[in-house]
Amino acid sequence: MIKNLLTVLIVFAVALTVLNYLNDSGRITLPEWFPTFKPEFYEPDGLSYVHFIDVGQGDCSLIIADNGETILIDSGEAEYSPRVIRYIKNLGITRLDYVLATHPHSDHIGGMARIISSDIEIGRFIMPMVREDIIPVTSIYEDMLIALSDKGCEVTSAKTETVEFGGGTLDFYTVDYTGDNLNNYSTVLKYTFGENAFLFSGDCEADAELMYINEGFDLSADVYKAGHHGSSTSSSGEWLNKIDPTVCVIECGAGNSYGHPHAEALSRMRDHADIILRTDIDGNIVFTSDGRSVTYETSG
Repeated sequence: MIKNLLTVLIVFAVALTVLNYLNDSGRITLPEWFPTFKPEFYEPDGLSYVHFIDVGQGDCSLIIADNGETILIDSGEAEYSPRVIRYIKNLGITRLDYVLATHPHSDHIGGMARIISSDIEIGRFIMPMVREDIIPVTSIYEDMLIALSDKGCEVTSAKTETVEFGGGTLDFYTVDYTGDNLNNYSTVLKYTFGENAFLFSGDCEADAELMYINEGFDLSADVYKAGHHGSSTSSSGEWLNKIDPTVCVIECGAGNSYGHPHAEALSRMRDHADIILRTDIDGNIVFTSDGRSVTYETSG
């Protein structure tokens, strides 16, 4: 009897280990209630980490500063919210000091309501000002606003500003776009730590990229999160010239119906970057910076 019970416990432990590994590597998505390994509280180690979380055809990134401060950038679609919540908790993170919703498309904010409503503490929530007549009247957008209100979060409109973030800085860049393309309302974010920099541009397309260039912002970065999932309408040659990245990261879903990333954008990126990484191929992608050099690991 004892031997049989021990066998069952061993099988259960192995199964739990395998399922957690598959979940953390992005191959499956487990529900929030599923038993997981309790992480120890995150202890700052003087390094900074930039996580590109595989959420299929969507964007979701997490930056952990050298002192443990955090910012979540987008969330992916609603179906991926359990994965994102578990990913954050498995790192031992209990508070997001900043959350940036780059623009209100569901593949960027779909999971926000559930993340906000979870037991993860939310500091400052930032989203762009969008022309009133094109604000999406969707349940996803409304649920996000309700969750923010219910939790009493500090919500601010994106503006051009620099904030200290550990031993580095977060530069939020905005331009006065007033057109009807929601992608072009995307807030651009640059994270700088020592000699290293990471640039996130949401779904900005070429006409908005030109506006940012004309504003004279410092867009140079070692790592560039490719705009609009590697669409041909983004990552223009002029834009890439300003960034001059060593690594490009494309967040997109395997076999997506949009054909992302497009060959034209990939060709332009290859003219600049030594390395192109993709969540549809490489899974979760994690960069580590000591302020002088950057390394990365993938789960794919």
